[in-house]
Amino acid sequence: MTMAEEYSFVSVPKAGSNAGTPKGKKKYVVIFRWMDVKTYKRDSKGVRVTDFAMQDGKKPIAVYATPSTLNVYHTSEGDDDARGYIHHLDGEVPGSSVEFSEFLQNNINEELGAIVMNCAGDDAKVAGTPCTPLYIAKADSQDNKEGDKSTLNLTSSLRGPVIGVMAKSLVPATDNAEINAELGLTVSDSGV
Repeated sequence: MTMAEEYSFVSVPKAGSNAGTPKGKKKYVVIFRWMDVKTYKRDSKGVRVTDFAMQDGKKPIAVYATPSTLNVYHTSEGDDDARGYIHHLDGEVPGSSVEFSEFLQNNINEELGAIVMNCAGDDAKVAGTPCTPLYIAKADSQDNKEGDKSTLNLTSSLRGPVIGVMAKSLVPATDNAEINAELGLTVSDSGV
């Protein structure tokens, strides 16, 4: 394994003829509390997450979201010499389950992180960092003739680096074996 190089000011060519085509996403968002994370490191270029591990006995959870509604992105903001990126994760959760309401009630003020996996490729996107966590910024529910769903928005409140990219092999297994199988997540030898 080679050491990551420092960033050099280099050209960024077109990524491919269909680079802008929407990419399908897995239907579960992996969500964790930053207080449960043992290790989080990015490489020297500041984007690729190279080390990610949960505290012993801690696991992330997964929340189902309609895949076509998932949007993980960052927006730049700030004054001169103070610019940075705000992380966002938007999606719709169908139905009005008690379990989802319990998630909202008990995590409204928690410092969260979220991992979204594309259907293809070996990378996942990580929103939030230990020092710029996500919060439940908006959770609107609807139960009427138009539909039964919740719209969820997780947002960081402080500016930080761009959304992180991590290898899917670093994504920790959740607390649900069926979801782990669907996402292709494996449980380590320690069971975490």
